[in-house]
Amino acid sequence: MFQLAGTVNTTPDDMYVGNHIQTCTPQLALEIGENLRWEDKREVEETLGLYAPVAVLKSYYDSAFSVYFTSPHGKAVGVAGVTPGNIIWMLCTEEGDNFPHTFVREAKRWLNSLANPYLYNHADMRNESHIKLLKLLGFTFINYYVKDGVPLITFIKPCVDP
Repeated sequence: MFQLAGTVNTTPDDMYVGNHIQTCTPQLALEIGENLRWEDKREVEETLGLYAPVAVLKSYYDSAFSVYFTSPHGKAVGVAGVTPGNIIWMLCTEEGDNFPHTFVREAKRWLNSLANPYLYNHADMRNESHIKLLKLLGFTFINYYVKDGVPLITFIKPCVDP
């Protein structure tokens, strides 16, 4: 993974929180990790080489801030975060598939509240729902490659005007 220049400008107090999104805790991150969608579980285990709940907790602790998404019924939908180096990540449960419009709307609000100069990462190209979500959220795909047999695509999104 490459590292771009720049630092995180967002603080947890700056982030959007609402009815279906709140600041994450280790317990909430673990809840998501234990209930990941099959595609998300495969992605983290094959790219990070860690058991999925451990991978989610590692991502949580590596982040400058993170959030927890819920459905209108209060069930766990996903967790997302941004590291100090502007690497964004998100992992989801099957519950998000039941309320896609709510989930995308909340994700856009959160993403638009971030003051980072840009956000980037890579995703498993086989994880079709995440590729679709990244497109809906305005990310640009810039590089395709294979690492340890996993087809990955690098994505980036400028967040603030220079």
